[in-house]
Parts: sequence; structure tokens; C-alpha cells
Amino acid sequence: MTRLLGVAVALTICALPLRLVGQSQRVFYSSGSVDEPPRRLSGPPVDYPPSLLRRHPQGLVRVAAIIDTTGRAEPASVEILSTPDSALIEPVKQMLLASQFSPGRVKRVAVRVMVQMAVDVRPPRLSATELVSRARSQLGANRPDSALVQLDLALDTALTHPTEGERMYALLVRGVAASRTGRDSAGRADLAAGLALYQTLTAHGVDLAPFLRRFADSVRIGRRGAKPPGAAMTAPTAVGDVDQQPALVSHPAIRYPREMQALRVDGTVLVEATLDATGHVEPAPVSIVHSPNHGFDEEALRVVRGSVYRPARSKGRAVRAVIRQAITFVNY
Repeated sequence: MTRLLGVAVALTICALPLRLVGQSQRVFYSSGSVDEPPRRLSGPPVDYPPSLLRRHPQGLVRVAAIIDTTGRAEPASVEILSTPDSALIEPVKQMLLASQFSPGRVKRVAVRVMVQMAVDVRPPRLSATELVSRARSQLGANRPDSALVQLDLALDTALTHPTEGERMYALLVRGVAASRTGRDSAGRADLAAGLALYQTLTAHGVDLAPFLRRFADSVRIGRRGAKPPGAAMTAPTAVGDVDQQPALVSHPAIRYPREMQALRVDGTVLVEATLDATGHVEPAPVSIVHSPNHGFDEEALRVVRGSVYRPARSKGRAVRAVIRQAITFVNY
């Protein structure tokens, strides 16, 4: 048996006599009747269909094929002998046709050989954290239904084997996604379950990642009230020495991020940017110095880039300056 890229492939001897196949009467041999039977040298893994992840069928798919004198499986000869699920047939065929074999040989001459293979197909091991991150990206793109698919996979213990911290994270984000699709009762249940798990983990001294703690704390605090969220910008400050600090003249309307609004998260984002001598923000660099939750970052950067300032002054003249601008998102 050889293992290649996570797919177990076993060549077994066919108890077949010398045969003729097709109208052209071309000869092929059984693998047990040649001096050197074919061996799989390279090829891709089985591409496990995403549509099967929810029920994750797995097991041995037995397949027969004729390997030609160049070491390739002949497409018309491929036959599935047994499979645990019919949806695995096409991926196994595609893997086989893309594989390279050493050709079978009789007295050092390459010949066509019928072989049987047992392909051990297993669902891929998925990362719960990565799936939740994908779900948050889907939420940011206003695709909550797609986010729910990712979150259901993240919470499938047979696929991801999530830690308790990952399960807590997935429950909280699924609560947001469910609320965004109008499933308020399901959303509240997930948020409550996620917060209960958070309390259990912290009570037992489990060392959670800082971003998970901030995320869970924001949800917990936010659930205490239901007033509309708001945001405000304070006066900017110049990083270097200037005689007169810049002043905010105008800024775009601040849109409270929908994901953060659903979670009732709040916090202050500190953005660093460079003002030219006319008080306009230079295109680059504009960066985040501090953020309580990265769900605010994109909106904070957008607002600062679109803001207009009275420039900083030094010795009576308007000057170019690096500033730091705070934007506070509040969920009362």
C-alpha cells in the first residue's frame, strides 16, 4: 500500500486470465500475470465534495482500470466495483485519471494491465476557527445564510473536533448570523449558550485568546441594553511638535458595523493618518493603532480617509503632520 497526499491507495492482484477487450481485440494482462505490475507514482488526492461535508460519508472505494503502456488509466476502462456512497464515485475516477503509474511489463516490454485499487476516502480535517472566520467574512458581505453554513460545519464535532473555546466562538457568531436572517429565537439561544460556555470556561481558569475574551465580553455587556448604537469622533492630535493642533472640520456619516450592532459591541478605535498642508488626509499610509474589535476597523479607516481637517500650524504656517484620530462606537 502507498500513501500519497492523504489518500490511501492499495493495488490488489486481479485473478484474471489474459483477455481481449473491445472491437479492436486489443490485449491486456491481469496484474498477477506480468513480471512488473503497475505502481502509482503520483497524482492528486481525492477532491472531497463540499456538498458531502454535512453527512461526511467515508470508506473504501474499490475501482478497476486498465493502465496503458504510458502509465495512464484508460478512461473507458474505469469501473467502480464498490463504494460506501455514490457521490464518491466521480471524485475517485477523477483522481485515478489524473494519476501517473509505472507501466506494467512483461519481459521488460510495457503492456496494458488491468489493476484493482482500494481508495480510502475520508473527509478533510477542517479548522473550526478558520470556518468561523470565513463566516464572519460572509456576514461582513451581508451573506448571513452562507455564514450559517460555515458555522454549522464549525460546530460539527465529527468534522472539526472544536475546542470549547472554538465552540463558544462559533455559537456567538451563529447567534449573530441567525438574528440577521430573522431567526431571532435561534439567535438568542445561541448567544445565551455561548455566553454560558464562556462563564464556565473563565470560572475554570481556561486561558482563552484575548480576542475571544473581548468578543465575548462585548456580547455580554451589549445584551444588557437595546438602545440604538452611536459613534463620535473626538479632536485629533498631532504626533509631532506643532504650535497649533489640527481640528476636525467634517467627516462622512459613521455607519455602525451591522455585525457589531447585532452583538451590541462598543469601543474606541485609534487611527493614524497623515494630513497635508491643506488639511486633507493623504492616501497612504492610514493605519489602525488600537482597536477593541477588528469588526470596527474598516469603517474607522473609511471615515478618517474621507474627513477634512483644519491643518496643523507651526511658526504661523500650515504644515504637513501625522495625526491620531479616535472614533468611539457606543452601544449604550
